[in-house]
Amino acid sequence: MSKTLKFIITLFLSITVLAACNTEEEAPDSNSATGTAHTEGNEVNDSVDTEEPATDDGQKEEPATADPSENTDTDTDTDSTTASSITFSSNGQSKTEELSPVSGEQYTIQVIPGFSLTPEEPGKDLLSYDEDDSVSMRIEAMTTDDSTFKDLVANTEETMSAINEDYEPYDITEFIGNQDLTNSTAYVANHDNEEVTTVVFEKAEKLVRLTIFDKKEIDLSEALVKMGLTIE
Repeated sequence: MSKTLKFIITLFLSITVLAACNTEEEAPDSNSATGTAHTEGNEVNDSVDTEEPATDDGQKEEPATADPSENTDTDTDTDSTTASSITFSSNGQSKTEELSPVSGEQYTIQVIPGFSLTPEEPGKDLLSYDEDDSVSMRIEAMTTDDSTFKDLVANTEETMSAINEDYEPYDITEFIGNQDLTNSTAYVANHDNEEVTTVVFEKAEKLVRLTIFDKKEIDLSEALVKMGLTIE
């Protein structure tokens, strides 16, 4: 990627005021409330008559022993992060790859093999293609307390205009699938042999901006977008 393009993108992405991302509000102290509830629960339990029922001959009945062959435990060992897969198009070919969860500072993302997540600064990480790290996706994650979807989109449009005034909307409707997004928008711009795609979406109370740098001969933008949309 040209140094000029890197400089332009870094400059405009830095415009967004995300200082609040670095400040975590202290969570309200819930220990006292929890402790009170726990104590009250003990008092209730103590007041319950736990005497074992007696049989007709006056002897206490032994509690029934569960049959070890019967599994009544509903908490199975099912792994909630079991890898799924994505299917994407690259250079005219359809490919399917398994996904594995990778944790960032403020989120978890599902990633296919051959990509590595590296922290850049608080709230910003870089997902790079191992074979060519110029193909990458910058991830900016924040909450709706830090910014708004509208403001983030406006800043993103300024960035895209600086790359190429003829940037275009990028339709990601087919990529969203069952992702529960409140809002989403995307753009694409070409610069020489490089393609820059930006995606902004809101999910629950989280705002995410993806900035994807791709080369036409590698063509992994669709895969990167689909991985980015899995952020929780």
